Amino acid sequence: MKGKSVCKVIGESFGAFGKLWAVVLGGLVLSVGSMLGLMLFPLFGFFLSYFAMGFLCVGQKKFVLGRLDGKNLPVETVFSSFKICVQAFALKTIIILYSALWGILLIVPGIICLLNYSFASFIMAENEGLDALTTLEKSKSLVYGYRSKVLVLALFALVMFLAFGAVGFGITALIGLFTTLPVWAIVTITVGLALVGLALVVMPFYEISMAKIYIEAKNSEEKPKRKTKTA
Repeated sequence: MKGKSVCKVIGESFGAFGKLWAVVLGGLVLSVGSMLGLMLFPLFGFFLSYFAMGFLCVGQKKFVLGRLDGKNLPVETVFSSFKICVQAFALKTIIILYSALWGILLIVPGIICLLNYSFASFIMAENEGLDALTTLEKSKSLVYGYRSKVLVLALFALVMFLAFGAVGFGITALIGLFTTLPVWAIVTITVGLALVGLALVVMPFYEISMAKIYIEAKNSEEKPKRKTKTA
């Protein structure tokens, strides 16, 4: 594992989370809301939403990276990658296909494939002239040495999600001391609180943390190049 420990990255992400939570959440609401809204279109709604997912994901990464860099980017930045919608669509499709194919063969190779391509959207956000395959190769190269850190972060986000569900279940257990709750009410409260926690906390925190790991990996790759130029 290169660079900072994952615990330090998570700690720094919580620090940035307090400052950037509202704007990152706003970007996520705008991008996810747009995809859900497109699904309302008859016949072609699913395709439109899937097509938009590519450039909205890249735009979201550009927005988060800019905010972490201190730039006062507007939330509409999530739409700014529409001009590369074809490359972004190809990128997302190839990632899904590769991960699904490797996942069908064996679970572990499928997970490794997802880890290898976890920086792809960040790379395309900063290098909009790249095609999908070149972006994937750059992601695979850049993430080397950071895969374990990305995996631990994903597991930590999963634990956060389950923790919200556990709190919801705890609330139903507390209510159950005074009255009998039907099963549907227990499930609704437990799942509902888990989903609220996912939307309001886990997803914004994961976006910030992944951006920090990507920045660290990118800066680590650039250091040897600078030394070579100096020499």
